[in-house]
Amino acid sequence: MKFVDIAQIHVNAGNGGPGARSFRREKYAPKGGPDGGDGGDGGGVVFIASQACQTLLDVKLKRAYKAKNGSSGKRKNQFGSKGEDLIILVPLGTKFYDDNHTLLADLTSEKQVYIAASGGSGGKGNAKFSSSTNRTPRYAQPGLPGEEQSLHLELRLIAEAGLVGLPNAGKSTLLKTLTNANPKIAAYPFTTLFPNLGILKRFDREIVIADIPGVVEGASKGVGLGIDFLRHIDRTKLLIHLVSAESNIEEVWKGYCAIQQEFKKSIHHLQDKPQMVLISKIDTVTPKDVTRILSYFKKKKVPAHGISCFTNEGLDTLIQSLLQTPHLGSF
Repeated sequence: MKFVDIAQIHVNAGNGGPGARSFRREKYAPKGGPDGGDGGDGGGVVFIASQACQTLLDVKLKRAYKAKNGSSGKRKNQFGSKGEDLIILVPLGTKFYDDNHTLLADLTSEKQVYIAASGGSGGKGNAKFSSSTNRTPRYAQPGLPGEEQSLHLELRLIAEAGLVGLPNAGKSTLLKTLTNANPKIAAYPFTTLFPNLGILKRFDREIVIADIPGVVEGASKGVGLGIDFLRHIDRTKLLIHLVSAESNIEEVWKGYCAIQQEFKKSIHHLQDKPQMVLISKIDTVTPKDVTRILSYFKKKKVPAHGISCFTNEGLDTLIQSLLQTPHLGSF
């Protein structure tokens, strides 16, 4: 399934039905008077957040959405039926903006509703205009037009912790190890082409973790895949920055700094979020190298922890740290 996290659409609510212009014409009521009923209201365009949706692909496939019109009023004071609302399901975490990029709605919980366009009111039938001075009104109101507007939708994943780092830093492997997720894993850049979500479950605690596709140097300027997915880190309470272990300490530090620079340039103020730095794949270097790397980061006043998803070294400590982090598991 293609991951789509942005969409631009136009929505139009239904028009109200016109009121009826009618007079009773019965054998024993030659002057029965007006009996035109009111028109029905138009249907609205309603968005509902649902866990059944994962992307905005279905929404993006159709550019224009139109709800049903209300039906016309009828004789014998019968009202027209209301137009059916157009219900559109979107993933949790969907934000709605207008053409001026003003935030209109942010759906973050199951079954949360956003009425993007309200239907037009139905017109009144001529029976409503009858009075002592005008007993035969020949006027009925037309229905009002429904609201319409252009919408820009953005999906921002609902995750409490976000895994970030250069391609092949081991983010997908860590997500699979910690949670029930099953991301695609391979030994080449940009294995992950769209964010993956997993849930770390421990007793009465659940922590939602997102694997964000590899951010590279220059991502904030459009290089690589990272610029398309930095928005998904926006909601996270904690960033888990993975840096691959190497025997060359300078290269390890350089990889760490590259991501930190992209955070500073991001419009989402990612540098202000709490971070946890992990030196991943420590099984690929010697224990002496691991000690040297951790000591180097400590001297730079960057606390770091070593982990290996192959040997499970450091994972218990990592899980305990996540469980002890304030507010995680209570999104």
